[in-house]
Amino acid sequence: MVGIVIAAHGELGTCLRKTVNLFMKDAENITSVDLTESSGPDKFVRDLEKAIHEVDSGKGVLILADLFGGTPANSAWKIISSTPNCQGVTGINLGMVLEVLFQRNETKTLSELVDVAKDAGVNSVRLLEPI
Repeated sequence: MVGIVIAAHGELGTCLRKTVNLFMKDAENITSVDLTESSGPDKFVRDLEKAIHEVDSGKGVLILADLFGGTPANSAWKIISSTPNCQGVTGINLGMVLEVLFQRNETKTLSELVDVAKDAGVNSVRLLEPI
């Protein structure tokens, strides 16, 4: 199973991971790393590397980051550049996380899950127009 790491500012990653439990009890191989005021970029990179190793079962790891160009995404980019079988997608939202988790169990490869994440992230943004 592909491991999932949510990397985000503040406590967004932890909140998304906990919210997943409303839909999927006991989701496996998923963790989060939060960039807080007390953790600088160097500590965040170390924490992210540790999280990747914790969820990697040999099928690869997908990092879902909150904001392109932000420290979590830039840190993930550095790690991805030197870590085989590790990929990332930015612009995380709940629809993206859930879709990745639901489809991950259908023997999806890491590359397939990257496409699922991108599509789900875009498709979950909708305009609510009056009925």
